[in-house]
Amino acid sequence: MWPRFLSSAYPMERHYFLVPKFALSLIGFYPEQKRSWPLRAWSFINFFILTYGCYAEAHYGIRQIPTNIALALDALCPVASSILSLLKMLAIWWYQDEFKWLIQRVRKLTEQQRSARKLGYKRRFYTLATRLTTLLLCCGFCTSTSYSVRHLLDNMLRRAHGKDWIYETPFKMIFPDALLRLPLYPLIYMLVHWHGYITVVCFVGADGFFLGFCFYLTVLLHSLRDDVCDLLALGEHEPLPTAQQEARIVRRMERLVDRHNEIAELTARLSGVMVEITLGHFVTSSLIIGTSVVDMLLFSGVGIIVYVVYTCAVGTEIFLYCLGGTYIMDACLELSRSTFGSHWHGHSVRVQKMTLLMIARAQRVLIIKIPFFSPSLETLTSILRFTGSLIALAKSVI
Repeated sequence: MWPRFLSSAYPMERHYFLVPKFALSLIGFYPEQKRSWPLRAWSFINFFILTYGCYAEAHYGIRQIPTNIALALDALCPVASSILSLLKMLAIWWYQDEFKWLIQRVRKLTEQQRSARKLGYKRRFYTLATRLTTLLLCCGFCTSTSYSVRHLLDNMLRRAHGKDWIYETPFKMIFPDALLRLPLYPLIYMLVHWHGYITVVCFVGADGFFLGFCFYLTVLLHSLRDDVCDLLALGEHEPLPTAQQEARIVRRMERLVDRHNEIAELTARLSGVMVEITLGHFVTSSLIIGTSVVDMLLFSGVGIIVYVVYTCAVGTEIFLYCLGGTYIMDACLELSRSTFGSHWHGHSVRVQKMTLLMIARAQRVLIIKIPFFSPSLETLTSILRFTGSLIALAKSVI
């Protein structure tokens, strides 16, 4: 049975960035939070834990490369995600004012769409965004938890066979020996475990922002398409519009053109704040997925389950980026096709020129512009193909 917040009956205004808000609020990085001193201190503590965790994991993995490649990959695979989450945390903090403005502006624009059809678009895309980001949160939570479960099960099996408990952290990290002994060991263990959850909420928050903005902009594009087609519609037996009617249509068309321009501006501003996050994700996605699959082949027992879940989480991340970009591009092309298929040719020359201008603008599809990549399902296919090549290469070398 679905939780209530995943159902379409859940209030739409509460769906708006529901999961990213929950995730980033846990660590004090949601842009709309009031920046009080206790919140600043809590966010700094989480930043420090994540930063040291990235250093400790990377140090441990690099030291193990000459002696034990399997152990090295076991440390370096999650550290890639941790470093990427650190990048996302820094980007959200650096652009927090811009994120806040975008959240509030897109919210205001979507709240203005109130017809029955538009409410249907909102319900569909708002619910879909919540469900997909919840799926990502569950995959990340299961991945982080599985590392701790694996470590605990391994030690329980060792104790059952009369062997000593290995005082290691769930994620392979370098720590001073004094911290890996009683009585400090349980505290360090909990901090490392929390480090895994910080990694999860960072990528859920950033990826949820990307997917949410893409879906909400798609709602605005669909609403704009309906308004344009309704404005230009002419009945079969209706007389041609009078000069006065055409003047009203021109004024309304000007407002629709302004709305289209604002959607394009919002997409450009979103590209500006998401460029580092999206570029880093696309550059490292093949490496992370490939490394996790290689680890899956090297380990056995619980270790396989850990990396199956990890591969699902990383695959879900990159899929959401490509899905969001595809929805925006399809909405732009649909706006262009629907506008061209309307009765624009039955209006005055002024209206015809404005319509052709909108068609030309819509054909230049809106994309989240990042260097070398364009988030789309075609890009996802290329990434998976390259990942397969990396896996085949790694299998031939190891």
